[in-house]
Amino acid sequence: MDGACVVKRREKKNRPAFFRFLPLRLSTEEAKRQIDDILQRYGAGCTIEFRDTDAEIKDSYLVDSKLDRHLICEIISRTGLTRRSYEDLSAEWEFHNAAYSANIERGSARDVSLDYGKDPRRIVRWATKIFDFLNIE
Repeated sequence: MDGACVVKRREKKNRPAFFRFLPLRLSTEEAKRQIDDILQRYGAGCTIEFRDTDAEIKDSYLVDSKLDRHLICEIISRTGLTRRSYEDLSAEWEFHNAAYSANIERGSARDVSLDYGKDPRRIVRWATKIFDFLNIE
């Protein structure tokens, strides 16, 4: 080489290959635009709102694609608002979907609020870890 420094972007292991097409950092506006583009396939009510302590996805139970859930959670993780992995965020979302399908607290399971820190509800944290460990999607 001619002395030029080449910087390669390092992806974490086991991340799907399509993640490499996402910018390393996204503003909340950019993330909202990208996520809403994905969510529009699931209905007009399916939207995301970035709040102070969490990202809330309305009608999240409608999102039945593991790939879309993972992509959306990766986009959220690239805003810098959370240190949680896309796997952890996606497992929490899947827990909400499972609760909705099982008719458990359907009113609150209809939407998912993905906390930027850990979820304050112990049962959600435990179930999320179990879903993540067992790779249940």
